[in-house]
Amino acid sequence: MAVYQTYDSSTNHEDLTDVLTKIGDMTTPAYAKLRKVSARNSIHEWSTYAQDAAAVNAQVEGASFSYGALTAPSRLSNYTQIFSKTFQVSQTQQAVDPAGMEDEYAFRVKVGLEAIGRDIEKALINGTANSGASGTGRRLKGIMAFITTNISTGTGTGRALAAAELNSLIQSCYENGGRPDWLLGSYTQVNAIAALMAAKRTFNDGNTTYTNETLVYQSPFGRLSVEGDSQIAATELAVLQKDMWAVAQLRPVSKKDTPETADAKNGVLIGELTLEARAEAMNGKMTGLVS
Repeated sequence: MAVYQTYDSSTNHEDLTDVLTKIGDMTTPAYAKLRKVSARNSIHEWSTYAQDAAAVNAQVEGASFSYGALTAPSRLSNYTQIFSKTFQVSQTQQAVDPAGMEDEYAFRVKVGLEAIGRDIEKALINGTANSGASGTGRRLKGIMAFITTNISTGTGTGRALAAAELNSLIQSCYENGGRPDWLLGSYTQVNAIAALMAAKRTFNDGNTTYTNETLVYQSPFGRLSVEGDSQIAATELAVLQKDMWAVAQLRPVSKKDTPETADAKNGVLIGELTLEARAEAMNGKMTGLVS
């Protein structure tokens, strides 16, 4: 007698776990941790001033004052970029009882917020400036594009991260007036920094184990916190002075319930912002590292 099995049935109720697991990288350190300031126009401008280099300053007694020309501050700018995420949920879906959530629309808002955060992070890190046009959205210039003074390419591509090269780059930032305090890199390079530090760590109290709660790189010029960012290329590492950057918001990201044009509830998350680079020469980046 043939046994009727589950493989033969198409009418069994599915076993849907009442827990909804979202897979995705939600880390947005640049967007989350950089200072927020206000923008007033779609072209955001700010000024920066290069300090005079130290000079021999010895005046004779009774000398008359002389007045030289003063250097004007430089005027810098960046374009604001509009970010949006839309969502539309049918009224029927709103009426049923979905597993893993109390409200489908609220869930889509939450997912949209996480997604738009990643989009903003990607632009803040990798954005290339574009003034836009009637059919082209404006694009902001990101951190990696702004840094042009201190760039370490090392010898060849695909090279391993080395303390000597990293320290030399940090030194260049110091020589340009910077005091970098943040290493922001791909997870590959964060792992390389951890390995570099572990190899050089010594124990003076007889312990043979240690726990890193916060990864901090001790350079000859000071301590730098280390953080991974999924939007940085696997082969790159940024040496940053955090207070020399800011996110300028023309329209902070907000949720709007849009007019219903169908038998559904509509909404959009929208915001407009740009990146302020106050002194790129105080920062640096490494490229061409092993991935």
